[in-house]
Amino acid sequence: MFLKDFWYVAGFPEEFDQKLVARTFLNENVVLFRASDGAMVALEDRCAHRRLPLSMGRLDNDAITCGYHGLVFDCSGKCIKVPGQERIPKSARVRSYPVVDMHGYVWIWMGDPKSADEKTIPDFSPLSDPSLGRHRIGLHIEGNYKLIMDNLLDLSHLPYVHGTTTGNPPIAEQATVLNERHGDTVLVMRWAKNVAPSRTFAEFGEYDENIDVWSVSKFQPPCYVSVNYGSLPATNGLPEKGIDHDTLWQSGHWGFQVYQGVTPETDVTSHQFRYILYEKGSADEAAAAEFYRQNDQIINEDRVIYAAQQKALLNDPIGASADDLKSNSVIYADGGLELAREINESIAKNLDA
Repeated sequence: MFLKDFWYVAGFPEEFDQKLVARTFLNENVVLFRASDGAMVALEDRCAHRRLPLSMGRLDNDAITCGYHGLVFDCSGKCIKVPGQERIPKSARVRSYPVVDMHGYVWIWMGDPKSADEKTIPDFSPLSDPSLGRHRIGLHIEGNYKLIMDNLLDLSHLPYVHGTTTGNPPIAEQATVLNERHGDTVLVMRWAKNVAPSRTFAEFGEYDENIDVWSVSKFQPPCYVSVNYGSLPATNGLPEKGIDHDTLWQSGHWGFQVYQGVTPETDVTSHQFRYILYEKGSADEAAAAEFYRQNDQIINEDRVIYAAQQKALLNDPIGASADDLKSNSVIYADGGLELAREINESIAKNLDA
């Protein structure tokens, strides 16, 4: 099941204007557009009359005309015209979803509209900082959203999936990993001292010596994840006792941040909207373009993994699924993702109680 009383990312703000955009979130078909005043509108993508998707219709004067029998629906979802008759059935309306622009994303509330509170949108405010460099990409994922969460909360996969960019063996083999739960927030902290830099860190951090490198992945339910990467020369690196929370969220000599807007589409597909943030520094356009290319390579490598996992799960002889992988090989690196799954499962149980 999906947790509906949360904000989910519907897309990037620039994707929407005065044209109809059809998307599916949490198995619900939605049509989105901007009204003439720039406000976002999200309606059930299904005419109240004969169920044709409204996204196949026409948008005029902030109202959708159905492409089948011409019924017209306003921004609230109310039918305001039935061709050929004056009386409009009171029940002729479609669902309207709360939707807002914030922190570089368009957010949609899929649950009870009365419970929608913009204050509960996760704090992705750094995405609004004009001093930071940024790059983004939106992908359709052939896999359940929980597979994405697992990936983002276990970075031990970097050497094996991203070995030509951010990953190298020390990330998995020489790292200290600490998992913490604070209420409904999970932190997965990872650091390694005096190790060879991976290609991305060597190239953009301009390292020609060993480094201390760290990351922290932050999870908030149901599927909000941000990750900070940082590094320092090993000769002037982390204290022997390890790393403190404040340092974890710094870039050190060089690093970057990742913000993930992950939204379930169906039980077996997802949307992934990702930002990369970094301090611009003295990087020229060519260096920035290569940094973007490497990050897009990374997310597309993960995309292949998700699709292969999902296909394997659909054909699994013992009935494994994204909800229950039925793994008989639980390892320490699973700690953070298991905490995240426990939080979502606890919220779901409380809703059912």
